[in-house]
Amino acid sequence: MVFLKKKPSRNYFLLMVVILSLTGCWGEEKKHLNVGTNQWLGYETLYLGRSLGYFEQTPIRLVELGSATAVSQAFRNQVLDVAALTLDEVLTLMQTEDDLRVILILDISNGADALLVKPDIKQLSDLKGKRVGVESSAVGAILLSAVLDKAKLSVSDIDIVSLTVNNHLEAYRKGGLDAVVSFEPVKTKLIQEGAHSLFDSRQINGQIVDVLVTRQSVINERPELLNELIQGQMQALSYLTENPQDAINSMRQRLGLSYDEFLTAYNGLELPGYSINKELMAGSEPKLLKTLTILRSLMLDKNLLRDKPTVDQLIDDRFIQ
Repeated sequence: MVFLKKKPSRNYFLLMVVILSLTGCWGEEKKHLNVGTNQWLGYETLYLGRSLGYFEQTPIRLVELGSATAVSQAFRNQVLDVAALTLDEVLTLMQTEDDLRVILILDISNGADALLVKPDIKQLSDLKGKRVGVESSAVGAILLSAVLDKAKLSVSDIDIVSLTVNNHLEAYRKGGLDAVVSFEPVKTKLIQEGAHSLFDSRQINGQIVDVLVTRQSVINERPELLNELIQGQMQALSYLTENPQDAINSMRQRLGLSYDEFLTAYNGLELPGYSINKELMAGSEPKLLKTLTILRSLMLDKNLLRDKPTVDQLIDDRFIQ
């Protein structure tokens, strides 16, 4: 079992600023669709869509927070109407939210999430006694659990340092970590600092899937805006396919990566369009539901969920039809 000790988040004050700014005039703000993300390659097409003006004529606001933890907190507080999260984070949210709906698959990690280690760590068993940084989230716990299982180590064999992703690079640079469970674009930046990957999401059977999640109440009240959001995402994917150089330059600059670094990082991701979304989400027994069921069992086994959430109604495919 992986147990991550919670520490007060350094994103707390940023979250409070967002709450105050987005709820200053509540009656007016309810007209907007506030969409929360953290910095992650798989979400960049949303920001590409914004830069191309796809949301210009709509009251859709993209809000970038420092970590997935902060996004989940803002969503719980109903500051956000839509959140970009991994499936396991959605399952965790279901412990307190009872009307969640997954409306789109944004990306599937195929190597973009990884364990990065110092140069002198050559194999997973070398982690024994080392300081390992990881975000207090289910993704971090699931990847780290898989690492420990493969290394034949237990959680007591390592020193876990709970850090949100926006602190991974600084902590590694200062020598406070021997290894870190992180993801793009921080993964590429850690490699630039001399770290190397010993384990990544390709080895855990596509369990790390990023989605857009909202509430049934938002679907009931603002379906047109949700449709505009998803159409903007799909237009951005089309633009990326048709104008790759221009699109990549736009996205890489936001992330602070070179063109080649961006391409290397994106090799670890699959970005589904309408057809793959339909294949995975549509029908009476969608494939994504099977993934959710497997992930739920894994999280229950690792004590990452206190209750067994009901996932049968979680997927809503109306916006991808």
